Amino acid sequence: MKRTLKAILFIVLTVSCQFQLANQLNAQDTIYMRHTLRQLTSPRMKGRGYSFRGDSIAADYIRNELKRLKLQPLTENYYQPYTFSVHSMEGPVSVKVDNKKLIPYTHYRIPAWSKSSWGEYPIVQVPCETLIDAKLFKKFLNKYQGRLDESFVYIDFAKFSPKDEEQKSITVNIIQDMKRRNPFNSKGIIVGVNELSTYSPAGTDIEHGYAYIEMLAAEMPSNAKTLDCYFFTQFHPRYETQNIYGYVPGEVDTMIVYSAHYDHLGTMGDSIVFYGAHDNASGVATLLDLAHETARSKPHYTTVFCFFSGEEAGLRGSKYAAEHPVFDFSKVRLMINIDMFCGGNEGIMVFNANDPKTTHFVERLEKLNAALQIAPEIRRRENRPNSDHWYFSKEIPAIFILSMGQRYGGYHDPLDTCERCGLENYLNYVTLISSLSL
Repeated sequence: MKRTLKAILFIVLTVSCQFQLANQLNAQDTIYMRHTLRQLTSPRMKGRGYSFRGDSIAADYIRNELKRLKLQPLTENYYQPYTFSVHSMEGPVSVKVDNKKLIPYTHYRIPAWSKSSWGEYPIVQVPCETLIDAKLFKKFLNKYQGRLDESFVYIDFAKFSPKDEEQKSITVNIIQDMKRRNPFNSKGIIVGVNELSTYSPAGTDIEHGYAYIEMLAAEMPSNAKTLDCYFFTQFHPRYETQNIYGYVPGEVDTMIVYSAHYDHLGTMGDSIVFYGAHDNASGVATLLDLAHETARSKPHYTTVFCFFSGEEAGLRGSKYAAEHPVFDFSKVRLMINIDMFCGGNEGIMVFNANDPKTTHFVERLEKLNAALQIAPEIRRRENRPNSDHWYFSKEIPAIFILSMGQRYGGYHDPLDTCERCGLENYLNYVTLISSLSL
């Protein structure tokens, strides 16, 4: 009983100290965090993606902040250069069907891997049933032989009524496979759907020879004849980007490592910018805020701050970082990856919470939270390859923390802006997370 009481007293004292720190920071920290968030989501950052080199614009801003805060570089001039293959889309984007002009992103989405197309093309419609019947498909190809290479094939998946789950599954797989190959050898493919897919730059390392447009079926005129489209894409087989590192020396060389990815989706041409406040300017701004405070006084543990690119393209930056370490993994006490940190009215979620290397840290969070009720809930999740902790978790204790619930502008949505990013819970949650560095 005495040991339990002592433990509770220690928890309360620890959290009280953290709250005193938060009170000392007061509104100034929220102001700095919001200022950083606004900078990272400004139009000049181009969505921090791979169109217009938005990632490099953001990297330069982060590096300058690390210099201004007087963090020491872990690498030459704070950067760890590397390359990977990626696509970009720059310039005007326009789609008309039978002279009906459609609204980009709202009515249709063009992935950056789609081949550039400009001009007017015939639309050839093919029923979904034809795709799953070899004889019908062969008959279709014979009928349009020599005419599809300058046509767009339209598949109305929204109207398809499969006879059973197996037929549905087969058709879904065929549609998905069209993001990797074009069975029609047509100029392009249009897939009509009831709900547009989440926009993402990930999914392909190859240059495609055909255009691909996903469109709301409700916006496609009945028996549409012509597509007038205009968009430009580019494949970069060795795109040059960088991870960024800074650190604050501690009393000991054992490390607490914070990480966040700074890249986002960039743009869909000139028409659409994905500002990425929640995902993940919020995580980057949180790290810079923590760096701002950590640099003011010597911490007990050496504290490392990692900013990764390439996350949205498939964890490219963190994979490279884990395979080419710039700090000694054997000295890492804990890595805390922060991704999507706006809102949080429902609490926080911790991934890789049940690993023997991390569970005692999560238990500390839970005990601290139970003592002072900072978060409505701390939810545990198993490890998943869903953020930059993944490759590190194979080598060191690493967790991924995100906020649950509103207020934020959406996921992979142009409305994910600074103004829609709620920081009502920010100071409480960053105080809770900071307790892991004690």
